[in-house]
Amino acid sequence: MDKDKILSIGAVVLVVVAVALYGFFGMKKSETPVVADAPSVAKVNGVAIAKTDYDTQLASAIAAYKAQGVNVDDPARLTEIKTQVLNDLVNNELVMQGITAAGITAAPADVETQYQAILTQAGGIDKLKTQMVTANITEAQLRENIAKQLRVQDYLLKNVDVSTLTVTDAEIEKFYKDNSVGQTNVPPLKDVKEQIKQQLLTTKQQELINKFIETLRAKAQIETSTV
Repeated sequence: MDKDKILSIGAVVLVVVAVALYGFFGMKKSETPVVADAPSVAKVNGVAIAKTDYDTQLASAIAAYKAQGVNVDDPARLTEIKTQVLNDLVNNELVMQGITAAGITAAPADVETQYQAILTQAGGIDKLKTQMVTANITEAQLRENIAKQLRVQDYLLKNVDVSTLTVTDAEIEKFYKDNSVGQTNVPPLKDVKEQIKQQLLTTKQQELINKFIETLRAKAQIETSTV
């Protein structure tokens, strides 16, 4: 087991308080113009989630799971994926409604800073363009996603208190031990301790965010259709 693998175990790693529900390359809405009475898969406080957006996200999710070796042809697994995609879209809509109500915006300078960080991480404009082509988004859409992510992070930080979260040495040691069983080339604990700590902290942050989103769902009017 190497350092990268030990970091990948458990919950999805998120940025800041946890990655915004909108990722830089994810949650891209379809380009299809909105049509009155167009098919929808859900309504969140009266706002419809278009089936075209659901189909777009489902296709992305299926492709991602296939890349991980998941058998997406299994009916039970496909049903799970469909349910998760629909729940994610509902959660995103709830959060975006909360952001709008709170009047939270993303400063252009912050968007530019994050864009430049992504550009550097990608290895230059040509490589970033290749990634955008793969993700089927434009630079404008990427910047829009960055702005949405910054707004979501701001909103979550204002509503989810992660300041008191801690990770103990015992928790780190248990995680290391549990995930080292049967593995070869396991790095020494001291070499991955800080990374494991961040992983466990992220998991706890995500749990708090999930609880907060559940409170939003409990107060919302949500109607979903069979997908």
